[in-house]
Amino acid sequence: PRADLQRRLLDANPGWLEVGDRAAAAAPDGDAQLPDDAVAGFVVVACEACGGVLKPDVVFFGENVPRDTTDAAWALFDRAEVLLVVGSSLTVFSGYRFVRRAAERGVPVAIVNRGPTRGDDAAQVRVDGLAGEVLPALAAALVGPRPDITR
Repeated sequence: PRADLQRRLLDANPGWLEVGDRAAAAAPDGDAQLPDDAVAGFVVVACEACGGVLKPDVVFFGENVPRDTTDAAWALFDRAEVLLVVGSSLTVFSGYRFVRRAAERGVPVAIVNRGPTRGDDAAQVRVDGLAGEVLPALAAALVGPRPDITR
């Protein structure tokens, strides 16, 4: 479980949380800038099942989105009446290309993000705000207040 992994990471990296709290400068995309020496000394714990490197099921900057994921996204896009972008600066082309294709096909684009995005010029609707605040309010406005989607 997640709690066990957290404990193993803390055991392998004593003082890491204090370094992060003291040195991290949060960025709008959720990344943080840490001193090189803090990062260089970080110990990544091995998978307890296979001994391999633990990696979340995400695509890191510089990696490619798996082909089957891209194909599924395009299939959904082809049936969409609107493209909603949430929480992305659209800096990387893998996301921005959906906005470009929407613009080419006349599909309306709505963007919810803190700060500007690469796709702002193509958007018919642009909301500057936190997804966790904007989306529940939007859902409530569209379907009425529901306890399962609003705070």
